[in-house]
Amino acid sequence: MAFSAADLQKQHQELEGAPDPFPTLGHAPSPAAKKVQSSSAPLDTSSEDAFPSLAAPSAPSSKGNAKPAISMWANKSSAVKTGASKPMAPGGLGRTGTPTAGSHPFAETFSIPANELVQGKAASDVVKKVQDQTGAIVESSTQMRTGLKTFHVKAADQKKLAQAKRMIEGGLRKPVTIQVEVPITTLGTIIGPKGATLKGITDATGAKVDVPRRETLPSYTPKDNGSDAGSDDEDEEPQVSITISGPATGCTDAKDRILSLISHKVSQTSTSIKTIPSAFYTIISTQVSELEQGPGEGKVTVKVPIPAVWKALERQAKADAEGEKVVVDGEAPIKVKGDRENVKAVIDEITKSYDALAQSFNLKKVSIPKRQHRFLIGSAAEDILAQTGCVVELPPVDDPSDRVAIRGPQAKLVAAQSLVFEKANAVSVEPLDLVSVFRRTTSDPVTHATNILRYLRASKLKEVSSAHPAVQIFPPFPSTVANTGTVIIEIVGEDGEEVSKVVDEITDLAKGVLPSAISIVEVDHLAHSLLVGKKGTRIAQFEKAHNVTVVFPPASEESSNVLLVYTGPAGKNVKLEEVFEGASNDLTALAKEVADIKTEILEVEKKWHKYIIGQNGSVLNAIIGEDALVSVKVGASTTKFPSTGTEDSVTIRGPRNEVDRVTKQIKQVVEDAKNDDIVNGYTVKFDVEKKYVPHLVGQAGAAINKLRETLGVKVNFEDAPEKETKKGPKKVLVNCSIVGRKEPVEEAKKRLLAQIEKLEDETTEVLSIKRAIQPALIGAGGKYAIRLEEKYGVKLSFPRDAKDKESDVNPDQVTIRGGRKGVAAAKAELLEAAAFETESRQEATFKVPSKAVAQIVGKGGATINAIKNDTGAQIDIEREGGEDKQTTITVRGDKQAIAAAKEAVLNVVKEVGDEVTVELTIEQKYHRNLIGQGGQNLRDLIASAGGPSEGYKQAGLVTFPKNGDEATDKVRLRGDSKLVKKIQAELEKQVAVLKETIVVGVVVPAAQHATKIGRGGVALQDLQRKTGAVIHFPGSRQYSSVGEIENQDELEGVSEGDIVKVIGTKEVTQKAAELLQVTSERGQRTDSRQGRATPDLASCPVSIPNRYYHAIAETPNLIRQIRAVGGYLNIPQPAPAKPSPKRPEPTSGGDLAAKTARIDLDGDEDVPDVQGEWSLVKNFEGADDEESEWVVRAKEEDLDRAVKVLEQALEKAKQATHVGYLTGLPRSAFPRIIGSKGATISRMRLETGADIQVGKEDDLITITGDEESVLQAKDAILSIVSRPGRERY
Repeated sequence: MAFSAADLQKQHQELEGAPDPFPTLGHAPSPAAKKVQSSSAPLDTSSEDAFPSLAAPSAPSSKGNAKPAISMWANKSSAVKTGASKPMAPGGLGRTGTPTAGSHPFAETFSIPANELVQGKAASDVVKKVQDQTGAIVESSTQMRTGLKTFHVKAADQKKLAQAKRMIEGGLRKPVTIQVEVPITTLGTIIGPKGATLKGITDATGAKVDVPRRETLPSYTPKDNGSDAGSDDEDEEPQVSITISGPATGCTDAKDRILSLISHKVSQTSTSIKTIPSAFYTIISTQVSELEQGPGEGKVTVKVPIPAVWKALERQAKADAEGEKVVVDGEAPIKVKGDRENVKAVIDEITKSYDALAQSFNLKKVSIPKRQHRFLIGSAAEDILAQTGCVVELPPVDDPSDRVAIRGPQAKLVAAQSLVFEKANAVSVEPLDLVSVFRRTTSDPVTHATNILRYLRASKLKEVSSAHPAVQIFPPFPSTVANTGTVIIEIVGEDGEEVSKVVDEITDLAKGVLPSAISIVEVDHLAHSLLVGKKGTRIAQFEKAHNVTVVFPPASEESSNVLLVYTGPAGKNVKLEEVFEGASNDLTALAKEVADIKTEILEVEKKWHKYIIGQNGSVLNAIIGEDALVSVKVGASTTKFPSTGTEDSVTIRGPRNEVDRVTKQIKQVVEDAKNDDIVNGYTVKFDVEKKYVPHLVGQAGAAINKLRETLGVKVNFEDAPEKETKKGPKKVLVNCSIVGRKEPVEEAKKRLLAQIEKLEDETTEVLSIKRAIQPALIGAGGKYAIRLEEKYGVKLSFPRDAKDKESDVNPDQVTIRGGRKGVAAAKAELLEAAAFETESRQEATFKVPSKAVAQIVGKGGATINAIKNDTGAQIDIEREGGEDKQTTITVRGDKQAIAAAKEAVLNVVKEVGDEVTVELTIEQKYHRNLIGQGGQNLRDLIASAGGPSEGYKQAGLVTFPKNGDEATDKVRLRGDSKLVKKIQAELEKQVAVLKETIVVGVVVPAAQHATKIGRGGVALQDLQRKTGAVIHFPGSRQYSSVGEIENQDELEGVSEGDIVKVIGTKEVTQKAAELLQVTSERGQRTDSRQGRATPDLASCPVSIPNRYYHAIAETPNLIRQIRAVGGYLNIPQPAPAKPSPKRPEPTSGGDLAAKTARIDLDGDEDVPDVQGEWSLVKNFEGADDEESEWVVRAKEEDLDRAVKVLEQALEKAKQATHVGYLTGLPRSAFPRIIGSKGATISRMRLETGADIQVGKEDDLITITGDEESVLQAKDAILSIVSRPGRERY
């Protein structure tokens, strides 16, 4: 704040004789000084009278021996002798003479609040230092009214003037401390290379800037720009508090410089919204685009995650198949990222939307089996929301409850419940009880069923699931089997027949393994992964050598039971006991070879176990490694790491080299923890009154946790013995201990003691505020009350509604508790707000005719709500009118709102007039047409009759019967008599027209429908406009609901897909029928295989015998080959019957197949000559001898080439005269027939010219071609099968 010289003179006059808090450091002015006379002349700022100098001594006294006056800042008289004083150099330091306006031409005046200045000797020292270093003249005065201290500084040059001002502001102002929150990644920018940037800020501002030490910073790893920087799981960047201390101006300047350095970073922010339940995510996700473009202004991205229970249900299929527990993630928050201000606006909008939904939604819970919850997520949940406006909230996957919550508007809950049951029951669920399957075939069905389940889980269920992608298979958890003794597999799918087929396949797989074909071998669980080998090659070789399948238990079970299932050829000569004995011995020997298992037990004090395990087991998992070759059990800490029997022991078991490595790392972790405890073990203890502890801890520990996180210390409260005081009763004390590094510990103690001191200054004030206006003072969700609490540091307590009417609680008492100053300020603001609310809560009452109430309210409250919204008033209508047929209406609000609302209500009353009610009899079949889509026809009818056009005013004028009404043909009209007569006449006129309306069926071939409708329905609209008829083509939404066709007898034998319905009068329908039956000379032609429109091209018909129809139509890439040369092919429809040569039944192979499949025969031993069973038949036998015409279309220059492609396909089909069927060959030989990636079978096809197909599910091999090529192919196959060893063709 700047002052003119005249202002300063006036202030000096007012303060004449008042003690100066900044007196001269030389002689005191004479007490007999005269008042300065008021004058209009400009003030001389160099005048010693107007501005007595703090630097230059006063003029020598006439009495040389007189003692100098005692300074107000000194304890004794000044030691400066009068005769010894020397005048200050007029031009600055080192010169002699009295300062003058000429020697100090540069001057500046500035003011500082007096309460921000230091007092006493410290102030005089600062001023003296300014004079000594700059040679400036410092003059000051204080204005008691404004509380400002004004300084007038004169110096020899501009540089010294600026230096003097800076030194005064920095030295005389009381030091302040401010906090600046900055992103953690900006610390490097603020500090600069080797601290250069930070040093520049401190030197320029004179403030001290403290940046937190590296070890106290929160852990945070920023993502690279090239990585998934925009992913949903991106962590929020932590904010770090920088402390700036020093003069207020310096601190502000330093803060501005820091924020300017990082402005590019702080302008963008990313915030998570963690207060919104995931059940509302579906609704908010539909608003993302609106939020980003609305309050976000295109500068914000909003990411709404998938609810955690949805993710868990999606993972459940895989987890169930592998017998593992479903991993349930924590609920992810909604993330808003972008411009800081826009992010804040978007968050406010999302929170506001959620609050509105939460208040308007109701809750309904229903029971639905857990296995069906997976059908209520994703598109199903979105469909429920779109149709009913309700959301579905599912319980967590690991929660045994099957209660599903439906939230939404009360009127929509029933519809939502029906839709939820429809979605949940939209699939077929069929359980397969393996225990029941084996109950009659084995004495211990539970054990056998459990073993079969392990075998099926290993690979078979995945194969079945892959073969039937539309079906899901959910086996039980091992824990469920162990607890219930049941083994039930659930098969789920939309197609019931497909589900039954899968059940049969799994049942056949299970029955195919007898109890005698299963054996259990004990193998140390740590050796399982080593036995499998890289990519499973080692165990695959073992399985092949012994004709068994090895099933290892899940690693999480740490079980040693390994299942051996015999999968070799069945036969009387197979001795399973010998097979299992050999396999068991070999597997045990193999386990000993691959794993040298060692057990190491470390004795580590229990208090160090948490460092070994780490948060959520992170440290221990990192030590064990990804392969998890060792097992580590730590004390009795958690269920994940079960107890070894000794609290201080750590057991490590696994391969020797891995155990040694893990042991070494655990010892190092313990050693590091002990060293860290020494460094961070500084402890202070002090007593605190127990009544203050809840305030120090905060709600849910928020305050104490913030202190722990900020300073990195540990704070604990423990009960202490009671102490007697001299003036009062015993105090209940609590011992507070703080542990950590010394500096943070001392700072934490300082903060806690300061807070206790503040609590001791706490006071309570009780205000009387009417209960009616208290909700307005509290605000929505406590918004206004919370703002007051945060602003003044107080606690507001409003009375709650007392359930007991005899309660002594005063409903008008509001309590404010906090520091004295805060309570006083909050009280003043609260009383001011209460006075405003009282003024704005006026009330007016008036009466209206009871018959007008319906019109005032409107349909669904539309009219009354519109008046409320327009005026801002609250309107209450009595439920029952009085005997005088008058109803009382009460309006509340401010005066302006009440007047507007009353006027609007009375205007509605004026419009009611003489009300009458009329009933018309209109057949129900005409109601739909009269109402129209969305009620549009009815609204237009009322408006055309002179009625109101606003929807809320039309409500109640015309009422059609609802479903369930007894009289379905009664339409009620109620309103002004004149308007009712006009509406009645208009309705009767339209009914007369509808009675003449008929529905006629017109035959239009389905191929012409697209032409008649036109692109976007243009042709259809034009036709309807010309004729005045309404036309519905098959497949339209209203086709089946428009009524029965009157000329049904004329349409016998016509396909329903060719009948178009025409609605209108007889003349109109006849005209429309004539236009519909007009066909164009040249219609669109389509490629029958592609379904695409083709241009007008030259065509060539080709006659194809029907016997070759399917052989040509099924030729691979035929359409593509014709299109490649620029042609199109029209294949005639319908297709003739497909000839099917008689095929032999496939065989199981018998003893011959079993012998040829043996793997224990040496290469030199005789291999039986395998011939199988052979059948050769003629192709196309019994086929139709007629011909059909195939049409090829292309440009003139391309037509011949396109026809040639079709003729080549016909020639190839004619050559395939015979079909050979070869069965009885061992399935073990099929891989050799096919070859690596089909190389062998492709070579045989090329060399013989025959087509060879190998059965996937049986032993049937089909060969197609001419007779010679078919026989050559058969001989080639038999040659491969009969050849010994593993040689390839």
